[in-house]
Amino acid sequence: MDRGTVLYICFFKGATDDILPKMVSTLLNLRLCEADSGKLSSLLELPGSLLIVPQATLGGKAKGRAMQYHTNISKEDGLRLHSAFVSLREQEVAKAGPTVRHGTYGNRQVLSLDTNGPFTHLMEF
Repeated sequence: MDRGTVLYICFFKGATDDILPKMVSTLLNLRLCEADSGKLSSLLELPGSLLIVPQATLGGKAKGRAMQYHTNISKEDGLRLHSAFVSLREQEVAKAGPTVRHGTYGNRQVLSLDTNGPFTHLMEF
């Protein structure tokens, strides 16, 4: 079984291309993956894969009994930033060897996965 990381990504209003290199560097080098030794490793240190899932619902805020998404970026800008983010990640990861796969922005994503622990982290850039 291949190891790796599932990355759910959502862009908020005001997000620009300027933040993408910092996001890519942080997410590739942060030690979040457990190696066979039990030691935490970065995705670049651990042979594995990366799955990027666009997830606009991460930007939701509860108002009454409904969710609102007023802080999310427009669909057009979100698609552009998502595409640029995926391209930058693929360029950086290609040097190290992990496989990168990604969902399609703006479409329903269906995902099934097995995890070896409840490791979920929320990062805002």
